[in-house]
Amino acid sequence: MNKLSRSHSLRGGLILLVFALALVGALTFQENRRGAVTRVFSLANLISKTHTEGQYSILVDEQGRVLDMMARRVYINDEFIAADNRRYKVIRVEGNKAICREIGIEQLSQAGGEVAVPAGATVPVQAGGSQVIGVYHSHDDESYVPSQGTESIPGRGGILQVGTVFANRLRSLGLTVIEDQTSHAPHDDASYRRSRRTAMGLLQKGAAAIFDLHRDGVPDPTFYRRTINGQDVSMIRLVVGRENQNMSANLDFAKRLKAAADARYPGLIRGIFIGAGSYNQDLSPRAMLLEVGTHTNTLAEAERGATLFADVVPPVLGVAARPTAARTPSTTADWKGVLFVILAFALGGGAFLIISTGSWEKAVARLKQFTSIEWVNLLGWRRSRRPLLTREAGQRPGNQKEMVKLDKKPALESTPNDERADWQKD
Repeated sequence: MNKLSRSHSLRGGLILLVFALALVGALTFQENRRGAVTRVFSLANLISKTHTEGQYSILVDEQGRVLDMMARRVYINDEFIAADNRRYKVIRVEGNKAICREIGIEQLSQAGGEVAVPAGATVPVQAGGSQVIGVYHSHDDESYVPSQGTESIPGRGGILQVGTVFANRLRSLGLTVIEDQTSHAPHDDASYRRSRRTAMGLLQKGAAAIFDLHRDGVPDPTFYRRTINGQDVSMIRLVVGRENQNMSANLDFAKRLKAAADARYPGLIRGIFIGAGSYNQDLSPRAMLLEVGTHTNTLAEAERGATLFADVVPPVLGVAARPTAARTPSTTADWKGVLFVILAFALGGGAFLIISTGSWEKAVARLKQFTSIEWVNLLGWRRSRRPLLTREAGQRPGNQKEMVKLDKKPALESTPNDERADWQKD
């Protein structure tokens, strides 16, 4: 009985141990599932879903009228300034619909004083009037479907071409632009962390303002399309992150940009969105995220929109635009062309010299002769030789009737052709 009791006790203990292990495993699995769900719906991951296609938020007023649309998750307390300068605040979110309440009308002005640099700013920013602008792309894959056939081309997205057009227009107005096309792929929640180093580098190189160019992902192309000066252009949205110490300064910068654009190109600005996130705008009071059209606009429309927007940047920064279209600065391509011509001339001349002399050694000897004698004669450096004059004996130097005679010397006999150096024979 004692052995039987011990056997039963041991079996019961093993069963309890297995049950406990199974319970711990189940709880761990459930916790991991809960953690995974939490990560999926975390703020960071939701922000990473910006600029996607097919998933977008609709912003409506309390009466259900559509105010705005954008391919990003919208949160309670996000705000936006519509194209008509009415300011709204998100008070409730139901699925992909954000209910907004009007909180006032913004009085925008292009004028503004110096942008205050908050205490503890990471990178010092230049004073107003600087002519250095930084352009980069946190999402370099974003493309335009009608022109490029797809919404995403990692490392080669159409947004890079839009950035180049934007930078070139600023340069034509006399500004210095540092355009950085560093790839920050993949397009995920870490893109802004990777592009942070790029933004800091632009500021350290003296950029007075930095622009991070994107495009939206709203399916309807007409939502961003406007006709300005007889051409279809894509509208531009300004985005300000409300989770950084420069938020007020960034928003002021956005308002002044919109005011300048409204005055010069009415309808160009889609609005200003003030959303959850930082977008690296904590680095500078003049850091701005631009959304140039949507993926269903054409690349040409986006380029035209970016060109028009570039026109309003200099006055907002307090820089007088100086058109430089008349100037034709040298470029790398120009120098390559010159070097190509020189190289072609050298190769052609060398080939002709070898063919005419019959061998490489003779060609080298002929080239040496050319550089030592013929080249000198060509430049007129050789001294002209005059006949040697000698005085007759008994004549004094001061006598004006001094008789002179030529000191005639017999000419050296010509060297027979057969005895001339081998390289002299043709």
